[in-house]
Amino acid sequence: MSGETNHDSCSDRSARQVLYDEDLQSRLEIIRQFVARPIPKQPFEDSSPALIPFQYDGKSHEECVSGGGILIGSARHAANIPLLQSMNVVAVLNCASGGIARLPVDELKGVGIRYCFTNCRQDSYSYPILHEKKRPSGNEQSGETIICSKHLEVSNALFADIRRQNAIHRNNGDQSRVGNVLFFCVAGQNRSATLATATLMLHGEKLENVLKHCSKQRPFVLENVGFQQQLIELEAILNKLKTHGISHTFREQFSSHWKLLQYANSVSFPHKRVRMMGEDEGAEHFIPSPLTPAARTKSEMDVLAGLKVEIELLIPGLCTMEVRIPVQCAISEVKKCLIQHANDNLLCHDMQPAKVAKGWIVLAMFGYDDMYDIPLEVEAVELKVQLERMNSMFGLTSEIVDGEPRVTWNEKCRFALVIFSVVRLQNPLSVSSSSDRSDAIEVDDDHTDLSLSPNQEPWTFEHKERPNAPATLLQNTLHSTHLRAWDFVTGEALASKIPTVFSFADDARDRRAFMMVSRSANTMQQFDAPGEGDILGMGENAIVHRVQLSHTTPSGSHRDDGWTSVNVGLQGNKISGDSPTSNGHTVISQPVEDWDAAVKRPFSLSKMLVFLQNSSEAGLAKRLRLANALNSDGRVLYFYGLGLGLSTNAYNLNQYKFELMLLSKYEEEFSTYTMRRFIEEYVAAPSSIEDQQRRFSIQKMQSEFSITNVKVILVSLLNAFRDLTLMGIQAFDFNHLNNVLVSRDFRNVRLIDIDGNAQGSVHYPQLESFAQGQFSPRISVPPPQKPCLDVDLNVLLPSVIEQLILGKGRSKSFVSNTRSDIWRAKEEDGKEMIQKILIENFYPFINEDGYDDEIKAKTLKHTAKVAEWFYSLLKKNSPWTNWTNDIYDAMRCIDHLPIS
Repeated sequence: MSGETNHDSCSDRSARQVLYDEDLQSRLEIIRQFVARPIPKQPFEDSSPALIPFQYDGKSHEECVSGGGILIGSARHAANIPLLQSMNVVAVLNCASGGIARLPVDELKGVGIRYCFTNCRQDSYSYPILHEKKRPSGNEQSGETIICSKHLEVSNALFADIRRQNAIHRNNGDQSRVGNVLFFCVAGQNRSATLATATLMLHGEKLENVLKHCSKQRPFVLENVGFQQQLIELEAILNKLKTHGISHTFREQFSSHWKLLQYANSVSFPHKRVRMMGEDEGAEHFIPSPLTPAARTKSEMDVLAGLKVEIELLIPGLCTMEVRIPVQCAISEVKKCLIQHANDNLLCHDMQPAKVAKGWIVLAMFGYDDMYDIPLEVEAVELKVQLERMNSMFGLTSEIVDGEPRVTWNEKCRFALVIFSVVRLQNPLSVSSSSDRSDAIEVDDDHTDLSLSPNQEPWTFEHKERPNAPATLLQNTLHSTHLRAWDFVTGEALASKIPTVFSFADDARDRRAFMMVSRSANTMQQFDAPGEGDILGMGENAIVHRVQLSHTTPSGSHRDDGWTSVNVGLQGNKISGDSPTSNGHTVISQPVEDWDAAVKRPFSLSKMLVFLQNSSEAGLAKRLRLANALNSDGRVLYFYGLGLGLSTNAYNLNQYKFELMLLSKYEEEFSTYTMRRFIEEYVAAPSSIEDQQRRFSIQKMQSEFSITNVKVILVSLLNAFRDLTLMGIQAFDFNHLNNVLVSRDFRNVRLIDIDGNAQGSVHYPQLESFAQGQFSPRISVPPPQKPCLDVDLNVLLPSVIEQLILGKGRSKSFVSNTRSDIWRAKEEDGKEMIQKILIENFYPFINEDGYDDEIKAKTLKHTAKVAEWFYSLLKKNSPWTNWTNDIYDAMRCIDHLPIS
């Protein structure tokens, strides 16, 4: 007995040594001689996938090129049906993280190409794409067992099935029907290449042969060093398993590899179902597999019986998962199912176990652009509109059961669970994954709404980018880094024209940390401090950015050359006009409309939760929007909808989180014509403007701008400050001119307020009280007394007046120099200098010959009064010693500006 035990122990050590042999490092070097080269600069023409022919029945590779091999490519190749047909593709395997939204699954089915997928959740160094090491639970002394991944099972089963079909066609003399299989992921670099190489090795190909073909056609594949390591380990395991006289213990330790190896070289086996997107409802497609369990779980039986449907769940920042939900159920039930699935399978197994507190569910559909979606959240869109949009967009129907609408879901539904906050668990729960349970989803009986918990904290995730791996970029983990938004009333989806990632800090008082923006596409995120044009304002509670938005369309026609190319699937199959879809209903294409939006981002989770309340800004904005009374108070910005954006920690660029934001649309009269831009054009010297049309427009504006116009625009500016005060706004940032907008006729000024709403000031709870658990969103806060507006007029207001009086068409440097000269001159000389400039700027005609002497005298008298007023204002002489103390003193001062 002891000798037998010793034999098994030696075999166990031998098995372990397979994965740690010194020779593995030298094999890694061989891989890197062929592949893992730098990827071409983005965007690059990736016109066709790499063909790795399979050597069957002793035939040469040249004889095999006509069919029977594996193609390694990207999502773009999988969407190009003419290309697939020209390369004799009979099946495609999606190796990306779940489905890729815009793949034409119905069109693939229509031309006889099978579509399968295996959910490779991540392209990370540590992800077990081929196998993982496990120990039996509760037995730390037992040896490791190396378990093949489900990805390798599926890819092996699919390729074996295609091999068998090809053999039948060859035996029948029908060589034209012998086909290839396309393995693809987002960029066709790591996941698809790894599974294709591993599958070919299982079927007898040598690693070097596969790599030689890759090096000639696609040398940038297999950049992921973790996947390289797993390929070398797989090669060592297969070589050992093929050795004669291998021990029973070794085969037991690598039993899953042994079964796959047997299966790859066998003819008939039991059957394993592989999910086929685009199948008729209730249809089953089987692929042989040696790993089919003896009995199906209750959840699997429910799917076969049509009681449940398997859908894709994307958890942005983490992964995608397959989840089984009832075919017919309410939206609230679906949300509970998906949140529980995320809790049980992901968050509860974190180093700091947690549960989802605040999260949103967003619905999209296979076959449509991934930004053509609808949030299933009443905060964003009313339930009635959600149901109408789901029907008009995707053909999903609903009926009232027990007083609640229940939707009929199908397997093309794609849900995203966007997590904003979590509640940490005091005691880690012992939770088994859903895949190990008899039923995939049974909703907890715990009805506690964690979104109301005072203990919730922002949810963040880590993502470290790799320079040579576009497929691992953040936008592919999330499907997109574009800012998303939805209309309060119609539910129409919008997205930013370019990728937009904001920045944040853990300390809400660190305002500058919220100002960075990245707009990277097909490259690593680049966070730079933006120019003033991107920041419209900043207050005590939030910052406002300017973002250009566009309506999204089912075909992706809203995308332009600036959009991320690796996320664009279909190039020649865009829906235009009224187009029938796979669901049999008609999608009416939306007109693509671009518009500038003001995006208001609260500084902290507590502030975000407050503004989402029905009694606060988002709730008020939605009610006004539904009542068609958006701009009843005459604001320059009127609320349009809620947005969903991504931000990174300014002090740790690998840490990200999601934020909800309030989006506003500009009043058409004002658009985005800021005071800053107006002043720049007002003081611009026409001779310095190269563009003739712009020079003519600015000259016309300058020539028509009178002293009366100066007073009108200043009065309007101060009235705007007064209006904010009357509306109860607490503070206004007047340190720059980008949050001051000017109408196109230069007669009206509006301010972009940051912190308030039309019902009065927003009394946000202190950050400390929220952290200590003293705040609950359900507690109504009594309205505070309307405060005086906290605004600093000492810097910018005098500067604006100086440029309006002195700088028309003369340049900023002239204004600065002249101000210094006036300040140093004697009082009478200073006033004379001002009067001379006033005449040149506003009354140049009085120096013309033949001008009426009486009018000339009146003009000189008027300009002398203006000069006296301006000199007193500039020097803060009596009666204007305190004119910048508050807005009412400033209004009295401007009111005394003489006009003719």
